[in-house]
Amino acid sequence: MNERIDARIVPVEPETTASRLSPQTRRVYAGAWRAFVAWCEARGLPATKPVLPERLVAYVESLPQALGPNGVKLRLAAIASRDGVSGGASTSLHPAVRAALRRRRATDEAVCARLDSCGEDLAGLRNRALLLLVQAGGLAPAEVVGLDREDLSFESDALVVQVRPPNAPAETTGQSIRLLRRRGDPLCPSSALERWLQRSGIRYAAVFRSVTVHGTLERRLGVVGVRRILQQIEAQAAAQAMPEGRRLVRGSWRKPGKRKHIRVHGFGASPMGSPIRKPGRTR
Repeated sequence: MNERIDARIVPVEPETTASRLSPQTRRVYAGAWRAFVAWCEARGLPATKPVLPERLVAYVESLPQALGPNGVKLRLAAIASRDGVSGGASTSLHPAVRAALRRRRATDEAVCARLDSCGEDLAGLRNRALLLLVQAGGLAPAEVVGLDREDLSFESDALVVQVRPPNAPAETTGQSIRLLRRRGDPLCPSSALERWLQRSGIRYAAVFRSVTVHGTLERRLGVVGVRRILQQIEAQAAAQAMPEGRRLVRGSWRKPGKRKHIRVHGFGASPMGSPIRKPGRTR
């Protein structure tokens, strides 16, 4: 009886990350890990585990665009699996790594087209800085709305942003995202952010705030407000790209002045039995 009890309380080794993978997945992950080790050796860097976030960001940015989003995710999953085997915390979910993945999805041509729809007034400068932080900088809207002036550090060669989790207290220490300066490039987030801060006169607290029609700063923007601004910029860019003589209609292209033909099935009633709107009335 005692032997049976002792057998029950023998500690069992936890299942490792690699042991839960299929043999085919292990072979694919092994090849992706060898590619990462070769990249490190070509630059004289040790392939230590867990991989540092800044090294993982440099690796993601060095991958060719032809690899595609799924190929990049596979490389990161292989590195995260190695980190799990070694007992270290994976850095593939670090904000800087997620920002690098978002930057890969944004093309310079699309960002430039959206920038052309932003004006040079106070709201336009805010929209430019907001757009470039999200599109060229790779920050998420939830990360942008929580930025304070104290979270930004302008260095000679880069902009360092301290990103805190959403709804985190102000005293919470954020994780650093380093965005290199692109001098002379209109897609540089650092230059656009400096212009916005200088024109608005923001010295502390919220970086992105709502702007009235008279150019007065109000409260901090929320996630919904940021997404609405980005949607408006995209809609304006799409409208500017329209051919001459056409207007944008949701879901289709339609020539100006062309109206949908409405059949009248009787006086004062529609086919479904509801009353027909009288001429001259507006909704």
